[in-house]
Amino acid sequence: MPNNEIIGKRLKQVREFFKFTQRRMAEVLRVQVSTYKKNENGIHRFNLNCLERLHDELGVSAEWLLFENGPLYWKNIREKEDESKQAALLKQDLFKEEVEEMVEMLKQAPMIRHSVMGHYQDCKIRYKDLIAEIRGGGMSR
Repeated sequence: MPNNEIIGKRLKQVREFFKFTQRRMAEVLRVQVSTYKKNENGIHRFNLNCLERLHDELGVSAEWLLFENGPLYWKNIREKEDESKQAALLKQDLFKEEVEEMVEMLKQAPMIRHSVMGHYQDCKIRYKDLIAEIRGGGMSR
């Protein structure tokens, strides 16, 4: 069995593969964010329930996570209904409350609005290829 640090590095790879935040990964695994961070940093042992959720919810190969054998993502073993379940999970409005709170703050605080819009413009430039892919409907996993 690999040590916690190795599994933590692979967990981070999984999270980055799906472009998830640590918070979102914790939601998928149904654990506290602090617990997930400890898993990813190799401080806390990753449990079998979380391993099962990674496989069931995202199609992550347990064999890859534990032993780095085969591909990370076993899309080919999923049935159509499983793919629909995964697509629905990825399309959920994950940050609805945060976005609503941010919009209210932007309406009330011009300095915050100016700062956020500056960061947004920087992101549009930095991620222009990704944005073009998303707008073109070419975003897929």
